Amino acid sequence: MKFELTVERGPCDSELRGWCLGIAIYSLVSIALNVLFVPSTLTFIGFAIALVTNICLLIGCLRFHHLLVGIWLIYPLLIAINFPFAILGSIFHFGGYREAAGSNNVFFALMYYIIFFLITAFCARIVYSYHLHLKNRQSQPQHSVVV
Repeated sequence: MKFELTVERGPCDSELRGWCLGIAIYSLVSIALNVLFVPSTLTFIGFAIALVTNICLLIGCLRFHHLLVGIWLIYPLLIAINFPFAILGSIFHFGGYREAAGSNNVFFALMYYIIFFLITAFCARIVYSYHLHLKNRQSQPQHSVVV
């Protein structure tokens, strides 16, 4: 089984730009709701990183700028680094990872972090593909008719 890191089109044969805009808008709305209703789940630094990277993704998609789209890839990288700590913190009950998942149940917290990691990896694959698409599009010379 071969797993490729990039895709040409999004799920259901749709454009990658639409998926990236959806990811940015959904992430910004969910961050805003988490801060309003469950203010202890994000630290200030985590909130700032998530907010800045998702705003960069939104602006990068609207202006077709590959560097701004690429900045969003910092966010899933940090989530991938935090994943083992979240799993171990949920199992051995340290760091408040169970409570941050919304329950004190070990299995619910583990399922929450595993599903969140898989969704983030799926989104990172789409955003990375769109980043490469924009980068290749901007590096190619524009052809114009000279009269």
